[in-house]
Amino acid sequence: MNRRLIIMLGAVLAVAVIVAIFVISEHRAAPPALAQADTSSAPSVPLATATKAEFTRHIRAQGRVGTPAGGDAKLAFYGTGIVANIDVHVGESVATGQALAALDTRGLALDLAQAQADASAAGQAKLLAAQARLQALESGQGSAQSDRESAQAAVRQSEEKLAADRRALERAQALFAGGVSAQKDVDTARQQLAFDRADADANRARAATARAGIGSALTQARADVAQAQTDVRSASIRLSMAQRNMENAMLRAPTSGVVVAILKHPGESVDPSQPAIVVGPPASDRVTLNVSSDDARSVHVGDAVQLVVTGRGLHGSGRVRNVVASVDPTTQTSTVVVAGAPPGAAPGDAVDATIAVGTQRGIVIPTSAIVEDPQSGKSIVFVRERAKDGSEKFVSREIGLAASDAERSLVASGLDVGDRVAASGAFDLLAPAGGG
Repeated sequence: MNRRLIIMLGAVLAVAVIVAIFVISEHRAAPPALAQADTSSAPSVPLATATKAEFTRHIRAQGRVGTPAGGDAKLAFYGTGIVANIDVHVGESVATGQALAALDTRGLALDLAQAQADASAAGQAKLLAAQARLQALESGQGSAQSDRESAQAAVRQSEEKLAADRRALERAQALFAGGVSAQKDVDTARQQLAFDRADADANRARAATARAGIGSALTQARADVAQAQTDVRSASIRLSMAQRNMENAMLRAPTSGVVVAILKHPGESVDPSQPAIVVGPPASDRVTLNVSSDDARSVHVGDAVQLVVTGRGLHGSGRVRNVVASVDPTTQTSTVVVAGAPPGAAPGDAVDATIAVGTQRGIVIPTSAIVEDPQSGKSIVFVRERAKDGSEKFVSREIGLAASDAERSLVASGLDVGDRVAASGAFDLLAPAGGG
C-alpha cells in the first residue's frame, strides 16, 4: 500500500516537472519578440524623471538703470528765446546751481543797458534836487518866501500909517470944532486917510497873493519829490527785471543729479512749457523695472533679482526694494525698484531682469515636457509606462500645474515621484497616443 502511494506521487511529480519545463521554455522565447514590437512603434525621445525638489518661480521684466521716472526733474527756461548752447551731456553728473544751457542774450543785453542808464545817478540827482527845493520852502527859504515876508511887512506899515491918519483926522476935526483950524485942514486929513487906506488894501492883496504863491510852490515841490521817487523806483524795478531776465537765460540744475536726457539743441526755440533738459537723482545702484500687474502681485520686498544690461554685457544681482502698488492704466504694468545695478551701468541703460518670486517644494519636471492638448486645451505629459506583458510605451496623462517658468514646472497633480516623462519632442507622441 505504501509502495503504491509512493509510485503514484512520483508519477505526478514527473508530469509536473515536464509541464514546468515546457512553460518556462515558451515564456522565455515570446517576450523578446513582444517587447521589440512595442518599443519600435514609439518615437525615440529623451526622458526626464519627476523628482521631489525645490521650485523657484521666476518673472521676467524689463526696465532701466535709475530711480522711477517720478524722481526726474524736467527743466525748462523761464522765458522764451533761442537756445545758444548746451553745456552738458547725457550721463554727466551735475551739482546744484551748475549751468546746463543758455539762451541767446543779445536782445536781453540791450534791455539791461537801458535799464542801467535809467537807474543811473541822474535819476537820484533829480530826486535830491526836488527834495532840496521842498526843504527850502518848508524852512522859509527861497524867493516865494521872501515875497511873502515883504508883502506882510508892507501890510504892517500900511496899518501903522492908517492908525496915524485916523489920529490926524480926529485932531483936525477937534481943532476945527474949536475954531482953531480951517475946514480945509479936516478935508486934507480925510483925503490922506483915504489914500493910505487904498494903499493898505493893495498891500493886503499882495500879501494874499504871496501866501497863495508859497502854498502853490510847496504843493508843486511835494509833487516833484513824489514823481522823482516814483521814477527812481520804476527804474530800479526795470533794472531788476532786466537782470533777472539775463539770469533766467541760463538754465541751471536745481539740485545735484545726473543728466538723463537732452530735449532741445542749439538753434531751437523754447518757452517755459517746453522742457529742455531732464536731470535725474544722483547716480545710485537703483534699477526701475516694469512688471505686468498680474506678476507684480507675486513680487515682494527682498526677492532676489538677476540683472543684465542690454547690449553692454554687464551682469549683476540685486534685491527688490519697493513694489509700487498702483497700475499704469496705459501699459497695465506696475513699478518695481531694485537695489544692485550692475557695476559700470549708467543711468538710463536698458536692463533685462529675472525676479525670483517664491520657492515651493514638490514634484518638478522640465517645462519642455508639457504640451497643450489640441482638443481640450489641458496640460498633458507623456509618461513612459511598463505594461503587464513587460513592454514599455508612452501614455498621455493630464496634469495640474502649481507654478511654471521657462525651464521648470511644479506639478500639483497627475504625477508621482519617479515617473519618467518625455522631456522634449512630446508633440511627436500626440498621434500615437491619440491613436492608442
